[in-house]
Amino acid sequence: MTAHNATLNGSWPVSAQIGRIWFRWRSFSPVPLFVMLFLLPSEFKCSVAQYGLLILGVFLAEGLRVWSVGHAGSNTRTRGETVNQLVHAGPYQFVRNPLYIANVAMYTFCGMIFGFGLLSFFIFIYSSLEYYFIVSFEEQVLSKTFGQSYLDYCEKVPRWVPSFKPACVSSGHIFNLGRALKSEKSTFYSMTAMAFGFFIKAVFLK
Repeated sequence: MTAHNATLNGSWPVSAQIGRIWFRWRSFSPVPLFVMLFLLPSEFKCSVAQYGLLILGVFLAEGLRVWSVGHAGSNTRTRGETVNQLVHAGPYQFVRNPLYIANVAMYTFCGMIFGFGLLSFFIFIYSSLEYYFIVSFEEQVLSKTFGQSYLDYCEKVPRWVPSFKPACVSSGHIFNLGRALKSEKSTFYSMTAMAFGFFIKAVFLK
């Protein structure tokens, strides 16, 4: 999130208090899941067509991340509890949490690429719960910071299921590809590491 400082207090729901903790550690939460993908024996092997569709899904999810970060900027990676701008441009005109939707899809597709069914389902449920709590926390911060303007935005734009057309007027934040790619460096490194791990497992750990 991205200049008022929001202080957690007892009036916030338990989900927001849980989300506050998870928000600070969200960058590390996928690590044990990916370790399991590498170490556990695969349940099945995809066909070439299935691999192609799943890889396409991963790239589409990353494309959504790039589109989102290109409008919102690198502040999407902060672990702080301050926000200085309310972005409702680009994908944020269709859905309020495009980055988290992209992450859940990407993690689940990766599980299936590695040949897991039940574990992929667990990854989907785990990631969905994680972002449910994180969003509960973020919404408290944003409502305290921006007040009625944020509440109006929430009334127009769905939280999880995207609308088929822009649900609100753009905030005017211009897409910046260079900024997005710079912010996404760590994601690209992670994707490369996942691809390398899949290759090692497929070739040497059959």
